[in-house]
Amino acid sequence: MRKPRISDLSDLGLPIRLPRPVRLNLAPAVADGPVRAVITSKKLAEEFADMSGVSSENFPFSTRIFAFPLRQSDEVIVGTADRALPLVVRRDEDVIVNFDIWATQEFRFPDSRRPIYTYIPGFNIHAVPEGIRRPISNLVQSLRSPRSLDVAGSYKRLPLTGFEFILFLLNTILTSGCPQRPPVFQWPSGKRAVFVSLHDVDTPGFLRRRQRDPLFRIEAAHQIRSTWFIPTAVLNKHNHAADFILESGNEVGWHGHEHDHRDHVRPFADHAVKAFQNSRLGALANSPTGMRLPKLLKSNYLFERLEQSCPTLCYDTSFLQGIVPYYLWFNGRASRILEIPTTVPTEIRVYNELRGLSRARRADAILKIQIARTQKLLEVGALISIVTHPEKGLSERPEFLDVYSQYLSFIRSCPGVWFATAKELFQYWTGEGPCSASRTA
Repeated sequence: MRKPRISDLSDLGLPIRLPRPVRLNLAPAVADGPVRAVITSKKLAEEFADMSGVSSENFPFSTRIFAFPLRQSDEVIVGTADRALPLVVRRDEDVIVNFDIWATQEFRFPDSRRPIYTYIPGFNIHAVPEGIRRPISNLVQSLRSPRSLDVAGSYKRLPLTGFEFILFLLNTILTSGCPQRPPVFQWPSGKRAVFVSLHDVDTPGFLRRRQRDPLFRIEAAHQIRSTWFIPTAVLNKHNHAADFILESGNEVGWHGHEHDHRDHVRPFADHAVKAFQNSRLGALANSPTGMRLPKLLKSNYLFERLEQSCPTLCYDTSFLQGIVPYYLWFNGRASRILEIPTTVPTEIRVYNELRGLSRARRADAILKIQIARTQKLLEVGALISIVTHPEKGLSERPEFLDVYSQYLSFIRSCPGVWFATAKELFQYWTGEGPCSASRTA
């Protein structure tokens, strides 16, 4: 066995650091594929579950495991559930990692199914008046939610990627028994966490209201700068209507072409990509630009086309998994597109999951759930990101506006938070631009 390499993982080129170095085994691989980790110490397992909200045995991740001849004095801290292969071993004062940490960064995703109504020739769901479309959509979503779902409990579990799971596992091992666990993720100016606000602009109403828009005014009152994702068809029709967003220190991103729920499948994906290229968002002066896909409908093909043809498109915000940024994988390889996941549940999603409560009680429950998830993210020093929709049938319903204002009051009261836009977070995480933490402290 070759001598293990010493690392605190800061050499990965990401703003992460373990509290102290570990040794990385460099022996030949003996297993490759998905595994489940078993923590041998009950106390350590409880500490990990308390921090992550999930048992290690219930979290599969994919990696390569190396050959590791154990000594009699070695302590296996973590092993595999099936073949009892050693994953993390304590040898004297050293903690040795016996698997490929780099391999756990792989993030694959399945293509979204195409909604059945998109097969109707010439039909676009947004042609249906919102007063009819929105109640039907809410009903369908609520009926799909399990009746026995513990909504509050489900959001206590952090939506970790495999790589984040490993970071938390190692951090738990290295800091076990410490009264204060140092953060793994590193933010500017010693901040504890980062907050990012995102908006899906589905229709032109927001651009007509401009500074009079209720969500825009609430964020201005709380001194929040955010990223507004707008379809290219809306931007093209209202050419300079979005200038006020940029002039107020906010950002504009891409939200598909016509908010078509077929943008992720061929040939509509090709049309959407071409529309992006020919829009103001495709101009090099607007790099880096980010996106959110309509209805979060995604495909490996669409991302591949965007990466190949749209150099200004640098980050995406369409995934609900992960608590810090990570690079997307599609068609079996790592990409240059950085994912900035949404980590705090959207109010309309929680609203539809809480169908067992009266309408009056749902607003309070939504706020409590959003704050509970945020407190957990603050505890582990992660990304706090939330999405709203400047539509009267969505986030601009009176009770939802009140929830969002109270939520922003809460996050503004939290110490140690870096308030950034999605572009600023992208530039910091990738090291591709200046960090404006001093502007947003």
